[in-house]
Amino acid sequence: MAGTAQNSLFSFSFTTFEDLNEVALKWSLMDANERFNPWLSFDFHKNMLTAMPENVKVIYGCYSFGNEVKGFFPIYFFDFSLDKSIREKNPVKRILGKLIKAKILLMGQIFSTGTNYPFSEYLRDQHFQIELHHFLQGVASRYKAKAILWKDFFTVCGALEQNGYFSFKYQPAMIMNIDKHWETMHHYELALSSKYRIRLSRARNKMKDISWKTLTKEEITHSQAVLHKLYIGILSEATFKMATVPQSYFSSMKEAFKEKYNVTAGYLDGKLVCFYSTLINGETLEANLAGFEEETNLKMQLYLNMLFLMVENAIKLKVRKLNFYRTAMEIKSSVGAVGKDTIVYIKPTSKWLAPLFPILIPWFSPIILVWKARSPFKATYS
Repeated sequence: MAGTAQNSLFSFSFTTFEDLNEVALKWSLMDANERFNPWLSFDFHKNMLTAMPENVKVIYGCYSFGNEVKGFFPIYFFDFSLDKSIREKNPVKRILGKLIKAKILLMGQIFSTGTNYPFSEYLRDQHFQIELHHFLQGVASRYKAKAILWKDFFTVCGALEQNGYFSFKYQPAMIMNIDKHWETMHHYELALSSKYRIRLSRARNKMKDISWKTLTKEEITHSQAVLHKLYIGILSEATFKMATVPQSYFSSMKEAFKEKYNVTAGYLDGKLVCFYSTLINGETLEANLAGFEEETNLKMQLYLNMLFLMVENAIKLKVRKLNFYRTAMEIKSSVGAVGKDTIVYIKPTSKWLAPLFPILIPWFSPIILVWKARSPFKATYS
């Protein structure tokens, strides 16, 4: 399927492919020749073929200017079931939630938080965005999707609003700036106020019996059943979940990103009790999935200690930012992260659904939890 704009100063077109092998050579060559977003890399999508959530299907889009291919991107379809995605206490909403099921076309990255589009800079071009909209409408119709969903924007996207998309805010992304003067974790500690420096020290003392290890590819494969169980344990407490990754996700990520992706595991008396994973994305270190034993976490502050370890990793890597993703906003702010609002856009593909969306979207939108932002740094670092 393709579409071409006729009125722009340059022509562009969109095409879809179901078989990744059809675009393997061009996509991998583009990755080799340019600085690319790892979430849009060929190696990532190749390795994710066997690690896709059960309710998710992916095809691949390609956009070109004239005869020149400019980039490739995933188009996800996920079978959305409201009662399985949202933890809801309201009995009326629970009953209605069981009735709301639909296939949704997703633009963006289902495994991460952030604006992961290869053509972000072109969305302001009127001809480009109109043609892209028509293209997606056609793809959605072809695959019987009931709505098109875009995630995650950090600023308002006028191109989508002009095309009739509804917007809603979700939990903010927690992003921490890494001071260029921090050469070691000691410099970070000096930047903390005395209250938070004492808190860091206490947390470290509580986890002194935990041994930490960055796992090799073979160790990840050997341990991925345990990693998955720990991940599922904390995912069950989430107010909203779009999809659940399978066990093979961890080894597939390592295969795709090699040394850029790391899983660090914590052991107590030889038993794996927690882990966190990170991905280097340019000048940003992204915190990916994590998990822990709830009881051990309460005794040893595993989660807080893992946040501190990620800060230490970011300083060693000399990145500019540490993206902690969503959830647990208050504890992440207590180590230095700041909330950045994320906007999600959605539009029904059929006209008869459009009048219902202004009612259903606010009613069923995930609740943004009230949380208190912390200020751990001395005034000179605030």
